[in-house]
Amino acid sequence: MIRVTGLVGRSVLVFAVLGSCAMACRAEDSAFERLARDAAVATGTARPAGPAALDAAAANLRTALRPLDQLLARSPSGADWRKYLDWPRLEQQASGGGAADATALADLRDRLSADENGLEMPQFAAVRTAVTRYEELAAAGTPAGARRLDRRLDDIASALLSASASGRVAPLAPVPERLDQLVASGQAAGLVAGIRGALARPNIELEVREELLASAVNRPVDQVAPIRDVVLGTRIFGTGRTTGTVRLDFVPSPNRAVLALVFDACNVSDTHGSQGPVTVCSRGYTALSARRQITIDGDVVQADPVAVSVSTDSHTTGIGISAPIGKRMIRKVASRRIAETRPQAEAIAEGKARDRLGREFTQQTEPAVHQIRGQLRDKLRGPLEAQGLFPESFHMHTTDDTLRVVARKALAGQLAAGTSSPAADSGNVLTARIHQSAINNILEQKFGGRTVTQADAEKLAKARNVKMPQTLQENAEGDDDEQKPWAITFAKYRPISVAVDDGRVKLLVRGDKFVSGDRDFPAMDITATYAAERTPSGWRLVREGIIDIEPAGTEPGAKKELNLAQRTARRRLNRRLDAVLEKEIEIPDLELQGELAAAGPLPMNQLVARKDGWLVAGWRRKDRVIHVAPSSHVPPEAFSGGGPIGSLVSR
Repeated sequence: MIRVTGLVGRSVLVFAVLGSCAMACRAEDSAFERLARDAAVATGTARPAGPAALDAAAANLRTALRPLDQLLARSPSGADWRKYLDWPRLEQQASGGGAADATALADLRDRLSADENGLEMPQFAAVRTAVTRYEELAAAGTPAGARRLDRRLDDIASALLSASASGRVAPLAPVPERLDQLVASGQAAGLVAGIRGALARPNIELEVREELLASAVNRPVDQVAPIRDVVLGTRIFGTGRTTGTVRLDFVPSPNRAVLALVFDACNVSDTHGSQGPVTVCSRGYTALSARRQITIDGDVVQADPVAVSVSTDSHTTGIGISAPIGKRMIRKVASRRIAETRPQAEAIAEGKARDRLGREFTQQTEPAVHQIRGQLRDKLRGPLEAQGLFPESFHMHTTDDTLRVVARKALAGQLAAGTSSPAADSGNVLTARIHQSAINNILEQKFGGRTVTQADAEKLAKARNVKMPQTLQENAEGDDDEQKPWAITFAKYRPISVAVDDGRVKLLVRGDKFVSGDRDFPAMDITATYAAERTPSGWRLVREGIIDIEPAGTEPGAKKELNLAQRTARRRLNRRLDAVLEKEIEIPDLELQGELAAAGPLPMNQLVARKDGWLVAGWRRKDRVIHVAPSSHVPPEAFSGGGPIGSLVSR
């Protein structure tokens, strides 16, 4: 089986809405309109920060300065950096909230945000963040701070109204940054809470049909085993044949995932037993049933004791008498004795079969329980927690035929989905729904403000056993400049993001700085748009037009006159990325691993990109029918680490 959790761990796409819900959309629209009105009402309400908040910001700056001070103390260029940063003024501002000067802090922030090599280092970045937050608080009570607050509120209101009118999530892209700025300045706390509350729905869903997982578990059982036993003092010999099935069964549960491993079979035995001159031949029919439920609740996996049911019925097929005389009398007495003792003998046989079945079914299902537990820990939760990427909310539950995972990936300052997920195609055996907010939140967490070098990319490619694209390698073909090592410093907000909208997925990369060799290039935004297209052979993504590379902050569709540095950056980035962002991306069938491999590969059956930001991918079983003859032999290992279930009553 039991790739339930491995399947969960590998699947990096997720789920969507349970129906058309037009009324729900109207409810979302009105909520956005109400929040936009709240933003308008909040204009003109700027208030100065209190002394306690300013003192806390100053203390935060002092904490951030210590690692930078240590770095500069051991750096040959430390004295130059201290001069550039106006270190005495930095220390003076950090001395306490009473020294806060919004103008001085704004100048220090600009110095720390300049396009200078080295400022991307984490020690500088931490000071920059602390200064920026301190400046926000210090400026809150000034006329300039009040005007800045009103502009931010207007940006938020416009974004909310545009999203409400269009039904699209794309206009909300700048909202998280504006909310962070409101939090940093200590303004409009009620509005921030309202918007984050309206955009806090689950943004990851995974749906696995029982028939997919059952393909790794369900087995026919057909086994013959010898019988050697003693019942009521009589030695019994013979053979027994067990036929039946092992199967997976989903148990409806709204609060957790419950799976049951079920064994149903019938054992038919032909035996003989001798006592004195009498040999009795019998045929027995024993109905066998065993069931073990496995409950998955978060990261806790529990297995119930095995529930066993056994029912035996037997009849005599012949009585042999070896005595030379008195056969009729002996036969009569033996027949009466057999009739009197049959209920007791059947009860003894049932008890022994029940004990064997319970013991062996427990042993044979225990590896499956350990496997689920281990995969949750080692393949899903552990690796994601190690990277800080495990969803903030994670829930599993089951219906009669479906295992569902519902999660929300959004840190305290991030937004999640604002609408429910879309419906899955009825032919899917695996459906992944993911809202663009989940992808963008993860990418922001991983890359926001980070500098990635060519060496970093090569190390990651090696760890993932992926070949680096030729144009991203140092020895790429092209002119000499193109062969120099490169680096990119990503923007803090939306460093790499996707926008899902009506059958299209737009990829946006926002770089604050690009480096090639010893040359720096200005901030640029890189955009590539792909359309989902179904072909006779499957699905593919087709890039629409060229890769759009514009100066940072350029409005969509707008074109700016580029200076020499920007034109050079565009040319080099286009050369690097044109082969990386392929014109056509064929989506291969989904390969499955382990016990599920026989059920795959799964062709993609559904690919939907909706304007509310939901992306839905679904896979179906291949169009094939597997016939299993009722009498076909199944190896004893019906379970992982299994044993001969068919011999449970045949010993």
